Amino acid sequence: MLQLLLGGSGSGKTTLLYQRIRARAEKGEKSILLVPEQFTSSTEGRIYRELGDALSGMVESFSFTSLAEKILSTEGGAAVQTLSDAGRAVLVRRALEELQDNVHYYHRHRRSAAFCQMAAQTIDELKSAGLSGQQLAQLAGACGAESGKLSELALIFQGYETLLARSGMDPSDRLELAGARLEEALARHSLPEFLRDRAVFIDEFDTFNAPKKRLLGALLEALPSVTVALCDDGAPLLPGDLSLFSGAKQVAAQLRQLARKNGAEAAVPELLRTDLRHRNAPGLAAVTELLETGTCEVPPAAPEVRLFAAASRGEDLGQLHRGCPGGRGAAFCRAQPGGGGPCRCRCHPAADAAGCAVRKDRCGLPRYRQVSCRSPV
Repeated sequence: MLQLLLGGSGSGKTTLLYQRIRARAEKGEKSILLVPEQFTSSTEGRIYRELGDALSGMVESFSFTSLAEKILSTEGGAAVQTLSDAGRAVLVRRALEELQDNVHYYHRHRRSAAFCQMAAQTIDELKSAGLSGQQLAQLAGACGAESGKLSELALIFQGYETLLARSGMDPSDRLELAGARLEEALARHSLPEFLRDRAVFIDEFDTFNAPKKRLLGALLEALPSVTVALCDDGAPLLPGDLSLFSGAKQVAAQLRQLARKNGAEAAVPELLRTDLRHRNAPGLAAVTELLETGTCEVPPAAPEVRLFAAASRGEDLGQLHRGCPGGRGAAFCRAQPGGGGPCRCRCHPAADAAGCAVRKDRCGLPRYRQVSCRSPV
Protein backbone atom coordinates (compact mmCIF):
# COMPACT_ATOMS: atom_id res chain seq x y z
CA MET A 1 0.00 0.00 0.00
CA LEU A 2 1.14 3.52 -0.81
CA GLN A 3 0.52 6.09 1.92
CA LEU A 4 1.21 9.73 1.08
CA LEU A 5 1.92 12.07 3.98
CA LEU A 6 1.39 15.66 2.84
CA GLY A 7 2.05 18.98 4.54
CA GLY A 8 3.90 22.25 4.23
CA SER A 9 7.36 22.93 5.58
CA GLY A 10 7.43 22.53 9.36
CA SER A 11 4.10 20.69 9.59
CA GLY A 12 5.60 17.69 11.40
CA LYS A 13 5.88 15.12 8.58
CA THR A 14 9.30 13.83 9.61
CA THR A 15 8.32 13.77 13.29
CA LEU A 16 5.25 11.69 12.45
CA LEU A 17 7.36 9.25 10.41
CA TYR A 18 9.64 8.68 13.40
CA GLN A 19 6.65 8.20 15.68
CA ARG A 20 5.32 5.47 13.39
CA ILE A 21 8.73 3.85 13.09
CA ARG A 22 8.99 3.85 16.90
CA ALA A 23 5.50 2.36 17.25
CA ARG A 24 6.48 -0.47 14.92
CA ALA A 25 9.75 -1.03 16.77
CA GLU A 26 7.93 -1.28 20.11
CA LYS A 27 5.80 -4.06 18.60
CA GLY A 28 8.92 -5.86 17.36
CA GLU A 29 8.37 -4.87 13.72
CA LYS A 30 11.29 -3.65 11.62
CA SER A 31 11.30 -0.66 9.25
CA ILE A 32 13.40 0.88 6.50
CA LEU A 33 13.91 4.65 6.21
CA LEU A 34 14.92 6.00 2.80
CA VAL A 35 16.50 9.48 2.62
CA PRO A 36 18.66 11.33 0.09
CA GLU A 37 22.38 10.52 0.08
CA GLN A 38 23.38 13.76 1.81
CA PHE A 39 21.13 13.04 4.81
CA THR A 40 22.18 9.46 5.57
CA SER A 41 24.70 10.38 8.28
CA SER A 42 22.43 12.82 10.13
CA THR A 43 19.55 10.34 9.82
CA GLU A 44 21.55 7.65 11.62
CA GLY A 45 22.11 10.07 14.48
CA ARG A 46 18.45 11.02 14.68
CA ILE A 47 17.33 7.39 14.67
CA TYR A 48 19.51 6.76 17.71
CA ARG A 49 18.23 9.90 19.49
CA GLU A 50 14.58 9.14 18.74
CA LEU A 51 14.58 5.39 19.41
CA GLY A 52 17.46 4.87 21.84
CA ASP A 53 19.70 1.82 22.25
CA ALA A 54 16.97 -0.75 22.61
CA LEU A 55 14.88 0.15 19.55
CA SER A 56 17.30 1.78 17.07
CA GLY A 57 18.33 -1.66 15.82
CA MET A 58 14.79 -2.17 14.52
CA VAL A 59 15.23 0.37 11.70
CA GLU A 60 17.76 0.57 8.87
CA SER A 61 18.37 3.78 6.96
CA PHE A 62 19.39 3.79 3.29
CA SER A 63 19.76 6.11 0.36
CA PHE A 64 18.46 4.73 -2.94
CA THR A 65 22.07 4.03 -3.94
CA SER A 66 22.93 2.09 -0.78
CA LEU A 67 19.60 0.21 -0.94
CA ALA A 68 20.39 -0.80 -4.54
CA GLU A 69 23.82 -2.07 -3.47
CA LYS A 70 22.24 -4.03 -0.61
CA ILE A 71 19.80 -5.68 -3.03
CA LEU A 72 22.61 -6.50 -5.47
CA SER A 73 24.72 -7.97 -2.67
CA THR A 74 21.95 -10.50 -1.96
CA GLU A 75 20.60 -11.04 -5.49
CA GLY A 76 23.84 -10.84 -7.51
CA GLY A 77 25.71 -7.99 -9.18
CA ALA A 78 27.47 -6.34 -6.26
CA ALA A 79 30.92 -7.67 -7.18
CA VAL A 80 31.06 -5.65 -10.41
CA GLN A 81 33.60 -2.82 -10.34
CA THR A 82 31.90 0.41 -11.36
CA LEU A 83 33.34 3.01 -13.69
CA SER A 84 34.65 6.37 -12.53
CA ASP A 85 33.77 9.56 -14.45
CA ALA A 86 37.05 9.22 -16.33
CA GLY A 87 36.25 5.59 -17.16
CA ARG A 88 32.85 6.55 -18.53
CA ALA A 89 34.47 9.20 -20.75
CA VAL A 90 36.97 6.60 -22.05
CA LEU A 91 34.05 4.29 -22.87
CA VAL A 92 32.36 7.09 -24.85
CA ARG A 93 35.59 7.55 -26.79
CA ARG A 94 35.72 3.82 -27.56
CA ALA A 95 32.14 3.96 -28.82
CA LEU A 96 33.08 6.92 -31.06
CA GLU A 97 36.11 5.08 -32.42
CA GLU A 98 34.01 2.07 -33.35
CA LEU A 99 31.33 4.26 -34.92
CA GLN A 100 33.65 6.60 -36.81
CA ASP A 101 32.42 5.48 -40.23
CA ASN A 102 28.83 6.32 -39.20
CA VAL A 103 29.50 9.57 -37.36
CA HIS A 104 29.88 12.79 -39.34
CA TYR A 105 29.13 15.68 -36.98
CA TYR A 106 31.08 14.32 -34.01
CA HIS A 107 33.89 12.50 -35.84
CA ARG A 108 36.54 15.12 -35.13
CA HIS A 109 35.57 15.29 -31.42
CA ARG A 110 36.41 11.66 -30.70
CA ARG A 111 39.83 12.56 -29.29
CA SER A 112 38.56 15.48 -27.22
CA ALA A 113 38.51 14.57 -23.53
CA ALA A 114 36.16 17.48 -22.78
CA PHE A 115 33.65 16.32 -25.41
CA CYS A 116 33.75 12.72 -24.17
CA GLN A 117 33.14 13.88 -20.60
CA MET A 118 30.20 16.04 -21.68
CA ALA A 119 28.77 13.17 -23.74
CA ALA A 120 29.06 10.83 -20.74
CA GLN A 121 27.21 13.38 -18.57
CA THR A 122 24.51 13.73 -21.24
CA ILE A 123 24.07 9.95 -21.38
CA ASP A 124 23.76 9.89 -17.58
CA GLU A 125 21.01 12.53 -17.70
CA LEU A 126 19.17 10.65 -20.45
CA LYS A 127 19.29 7.47 -18.37
CA SER A 128 17.93 9.37 -15.36
CA ALA A 129 14.98 10.40 -17.54
CA GLY A 130 14.38 6.74 -18.43
CA LEU A 131 15.55 6.95 -22.06
CA SER A 132 17.57 4.30 -23.86
CA GLY A 133 19.72 4.80 -26.95
CA GLN A 134 17.05 3.16 -29.11
CA GLN A 135 14.31 5.43 -27.75
CA LEU A 136 16.47 8.50 -28.39
CA ALA A 137 17.02 7.33 -31.97
CA GLN A 138 13.25 7.04 -32.47
CA LEU A 139 12.72 10.53 -31.08
CA ALA A 140 15.49 11.89 -33.32
CA GLY A 141 13.81 10.43 -36.37
CA ALA A 142 10.79 12.63 -35.72
CA CYS A 143 12.86 15.84 -35.70
CA GLY A 144 12.97 16.23 -39.48
CA ALA A 145 15.89 17.87 -41.26
CA GLU A 146 17.53 18.97 -38.00
CA SER A 147 17.80 15.46 -36.59
CA GLY A 148 21.39 14.73 -37.72
CA LYS A 149 23.25 15.60 -34.52
CA LEU A 150 20.62 14.03 -32.28
CA SER A 151 20.68 10.84 -34.37
CA GLU A 152 24.46 10.65 -34.01
CA LEU A 153 24.19 11.20 -30.27
CA ALA A 154 21.70 8.32 -30.17
CA LEU A 155 24.24 6.16 -32.05
CA ILE A 156 26.94 7.05 -29.51
CA PHE A 157 24.51 6.26 -26.69
CA GLN A 158 23.68 2.87 -28.23
CA GLY A 159 27.38 2.10 -28.74
CA TYR A 160 28.03 2.98 -25.11
CA GLU A 161 25.21 0.65 -24.00
CA THR A 162 26.55 -2.15 -26.20
CA LEU A 163 30.02 -1.89 -24.65
CA LEU A 164 28.51 -2.13 -21.17
CA ALA A 165 26.05 -4.90 -22.15
CA ARG A 166 24.01 -4.65 -18.91
CA SER A 167 27.10 -5.29 -16.84
CA GLY A 168 26.15 -2.75 -14.17
CA MET A 169 29.55 -1.09 -14.46
CA ASP A 170 28.01 2.34 -15.06
CA PRO A 171 27.01 3.80 -11.65
CA SER A 172 23.82 5.20 -13.20
CA ASP A 173 22.76 1.63 -14.10
CA ARG A 174 22.94 0.31 -10.53
CA LEU A 175 19.43 1.37 -9.55
CA GLU A 176 17.96 -0.07 -12.75
CA LEU A 177 19.87 -3.33 -12.17
CA ALA A 178 18.71 -3.52 -8.55
CA GLY A 179 15.11 -2.94 -9.66
CA ALA A 180 15.44 -5.70 -12.25
CA ARG A 181 16.93 -8.12 -9.67
CA LEU A 182 14.11 -7.38 -7.23
CA GLU A 183 11.51 -7.91 -9.96
CA GLU A 184 13.14 -11.27 -10.80
CA ALA A 185 13.05 -12.24 -7.12
CA LEU A 186 9.34 -11.39 -6.95
CA ALA A 187 8.69 -13.48 -10.05
CA ARG A 188 10.27 -16.43 -8.16
CA HIS A 189 8.04 -15.62 -5.16
CA SER A 190 11.19 -14.81 -3.22
CA LEU A 191 12.35 -11.69 -1.41
CA PRO A 192 15.68 -10.72 0.14
CA GLU A 193 15.68 -11.46 3.86
CA PHE A 194 16.38 -7.85 4.85
CA LEU A 195 13.16 -6.72 3.09
CA ARG A 196 10.73 -9.30 4.45
CA ASP A 197 7.89 -7.90 6.54
CA ARG A 198 9.41 -4.43 6.45
CA ALA A 199 7.53 -1.16 6.11
CA VAL A 200 9.34 1.51 4.12
CA PHE A 201 9.25 5.21 5.02
CA ILE A 202 10.60 7.77 2.53
CA ASP A 203 11.46 11.32 3.56
CA GLU A 204 13.16 14.50 2.25
CA PHE A 205 12.66 13.77 -1.47
CA ASP A 206 11.05 16.27 -3.84
CA THR A 207 11.33 14.15 -7.01
CA PHE A 208 12.16 10.63 -8.21
CA ASN A 209 13.95 9.91 -11.50
CA ALA A 210 13.18 6.90 -13.71
CA PRO A 211 15.64 4.40 -12.07
CA LYS A 212 14.36 5.32 -8.59
CA LYS A 213 10.78 4.88 -9.78
CA ARG A 214 11.57 1.40 -11.07
CA LEU A 215 13.06 0.37 -7.73
CA LEU A 216 10.21 2.06 -5.87
CA GLY A 217 7.68 0.22 -8.05
CA ALA A 218 9.24 -3.12 -7.08
CA LEU A 219 9.09 -2.12 -3.39
CA LEU A 220 5.40 -1.20 -3.73
CA GLU A 221 4.69 -4.62 -5.20
CA ALA A 222 6.77 -6.50 -2.64
CA LEU A 223 6.08 -4.78 0.68
CA PRO A 224 2.91 -4.25 2.71
CA SER A 225 3.42 -0.52 3.28
CA VAL A 226 5.39 2.31 1.65
CA THR A 227 4.91 5.77 3.19
CA VAL A 228 6.19 8.84 1.33
CA ALA A 229 6.33 12.31 2.91
CA LEU A 230 5.99 15.22 0.47
CA CYS A 231 5.96 18.99 0.96
CA ASP A 232 2.48 19.61 -0.46
CA ASP A 233 -0.55 21.58 0.74
CA GLY A 234 -2.94 18.83 -0.39
CA ALA A 235 -4.89 21.01 -2.85
CA PRO A 236 -5.76 19.36 -6.19
CA LEU A 237 -3.35 19.72 -9.09
CA LEU A 238 -4.80 22.01 -11.76
CA PRO A 239 -3.71 22.22 -15.42
CA GLY A 240 -0.90 24.75 -15.86
CA ASP A 241 -0.34 24.99 -12.10
CA LEU A 242 3.03 26.67 -11.34
CA SER A 243 2.44 27.38 -7.66
CA LEU A 244 4.81 26.66 -4.79
CA PHE A 245 3.66 23.04 -4.41
CA SER A 246 3.01 22.19 -8.08
CA GLY A 247 6.13 20.00 -8.36
CA ALA A 248 5.18 17.96 -5.29
CA LYS A 249 1.63 17.56 -6.60
CA GLN A 250 2.99 16.11 -9.84
CA VAL A 251 5.23 13.72 -7.88
CA ALA A 252 2.25 12.62 -5.77
CA ALA A 253 0.21 11.92 -8.91
CA GLN A 254 3.11 9.94 -10.42
CA LEU A 255 3.46 7.85 -7.24
CA ARG A 256 -0.25 7.00 -7.23
CA GLN A 257 0.02 5.94 -10.86
CA LEU A 258 3.14 3.87 -10.02
CA ALA A 259 1.28 2.11 -7.20
CA ARG A 260 -1.63 1.19 -9.49
CA LYS A 261 0.80 -0.05 -12.15
CA ASN A 262 2.43 -2.40 -9.63
CA GLY A 263 -0.81 -3.68 -8.15
CA ALA A 264 -0.57 -1.74 -4.89
CA GLU A 265 -3.43 0.15 -3.27
CA ALA A 266 -3.04 3.91 -2.83
CA ALA A 267 -4.56 5.07 0.46
CA VAL A 268 -6.22 8.45 0.90
CA PRO A 269 -3.39 10.98 1.47
CA GLU A 270 -2.90 12.13 5.03
CA LEU A 271 -2.72 15.93 5.25
CA LEU A 272 -0.96 17.88 8.03
CA ARG A 273 -2.05 21.52 8.15
CA THR A 274 -0.58 22.89 11.39
CA ASP A 275 2.67 24.91 11.21
CA LEU A 276 4.54 23.32 14.13
CA ARG A 277 7.93 24.79 13.29
CA HIS A 278 6.80 28.37 13.94
CA ARG A 279 4.31 27.80 16.77
CA ASN A 280 6.43 30.00 19.05
CA ALA A 281 7.20 32.58 16.35
CA PRO A 282 3.90 34.09 15.14
CA GLY A 283 5.64 36.46 12.72
CA LEU A 284 7.40 33.65 10.90
CA ALA A 285 4.19 31.62 10.94
CA ALA A 286 2.36 34.50 9.25
CA VAL A 287 5.07 34.87 6.58
CA THR A 288 4.98 31.10 5.92
CA GLU A 289 1.19 31.20 5.54
CA LEU A 290 1.49 34.15 3.15
CA LEU A 291 4.00 32.33 0.94
CA GLU A 292 2.01 29.11 0.88
CA THR A 293 -1.50 30.52 0.43
CA GLY A 294 -1.07 34.08 -0.80
CA THR A 295 -2.93 35.50 2.23
CA CYS A 296 -2.44 35.58 5.98
CA GLU A 297 -3.83 37.08 9.17
CA VAL A 298 -1.08 38.90 11.06
CA PRO A 299 -1.45 38.34 14.82
CA PRO A 300 -1.00 41.28 17.24
CA ALA A 301 2.07 39.50 18.64
CA ALA A 302 3.89 39.91 15.30
CA PRO A 303 4.40 43.67 14.78
CA GLU A 304 7.39 42.99 12.53
CA VAL A 305 5.02 41.76 9.80
CA ARG A 306 2.99 44.47 8.10
CA LEU A 307 0.57 44.04 5.22
CA PHE A 308 -0.68 46.92 3.09
CA ALA A 309 -2.36 47.35 -0.28
CA ALA A 310 -0.29 49.43 -2.72
CA ALA A 311 -1.91 51.02 -5.74
CA SER A 312 1.39 51.14 -7.63
CA ARG A 313 4.99 49.99 -7.49
CA GLY A 314 6.06 53.47 -6.44
CA GLU A 315 3.71 53.38 -3.46
CA ASP A 316 5.08 49.93 -2.65
CA LEU A 317 8.58 51.32 -2.24
CA GLY A 318 7.38 54.46 -0.50
CA GLN A 319 5.71 52.41 2.21
CA LEU A 320 8.88 50.37 2.68
CA HIS A 321 11.09 53.45 2.95
CA ARG A 322 8.76 55.20 5.41
CA GLY A 323 8.11 52.16 7.55
CA CYS A 324 11.53 50.52 7.54
CA PRO A 325 14.21 53.21 7.68
CA GLY A 326 17.86 52.06 7.54
CA GLY A 327 19.12 48.82 9.02
CA ARG A 328 20.03 45.54 7.42
CA GLY A 329 17.70 42.82 6.25
CA ALA A 330 16.05 41.19 3.26
CA ALA A 331 12.89 41.87 1.29
CA PHE A 332 10.76 40.75 -1.61
CA CYS A 333 10.04 43.38 -4.27
CA ARG A 334 7.96 43.31 -7.39
CA ALA A 335 9.90 42.48 -10.54
CA GLN A 336 10.30 45.27 -13.08
CA PRO A 337 8.09 45.06 -16.19
CA GLY A 338 9.70 43.36 -19.18
CA GLY A 339 11.96 41.12 -17.12
CA GLY A 340 14.11 43.89 -15.63
CA GLY A 341 15.89 43.67 -12.30
CA PRO A 342 14.06 43.79 -8.99
CA CYS A 343 13.37 47.06 -7.18
CA ARG A 344 15.80 47.54 -4.31
CA CYS A 345 14.81 48.87 -0.93
CA ARG A 346 15.99 49.19 2.64
CA CYS A 347 14.58 47.06 5.43
CA HIS A 348 14.23 47.38 9.16
CA PRO A 349 16.38 44.92 11.19
CA ALA A 350 13.22 43.43 12.63
CA ALA A 351 12.30 42.26 9.13
CA ASP A 352 15.49 40.23 8.87
CA ALA A 353 13.98 37.19 10.61
CA ALA A 354 11.01 37.31 8.27
CA GLY A 355 13.40 37.60 5.33
CA CYS A 356 15.25 34.50 6.49
CA ALA A 357 11.96 32.62 6.69
CA VAL A 358 11.17 33.70 3.15
CA ARG A 359 14.48 32.32 1.92
CA LYS A 360 14.03 29.01 3.71
CA ASP A 361 10.49 28.51 2.49
CA ARG A 362 11.45 29.28 -1.14
CA CYS A 363 8.76 31.63 -2.26
CA GLY A 364 6.98 30.41 -5.37
CA LEU A 365 5.09 33.59 -6.16
CA PRO A 366 6.14 34.37 -9.76
CA ARG A 367 5.59 38.12 -9.53
CA TYR A 368 8.12 38.61 -6.74
CA ARG A 369 11.88 38.41 -6.67
CA GLN A 370 14.08 38.07 -3.63
CA VAL A 371 16.72 40.75 -3.01
CA SER A 372 19.19 41.18 -0.19
CA CYS A 373 19.36 44.72 1.13
CA ARG A 374 22.02 46.59 3.00
CA SER A 375 21.86 50.00 4.57
CA PRO A 376 23.79 52.68 2.67
CA VAL A 377 27.34 53.42 3.79
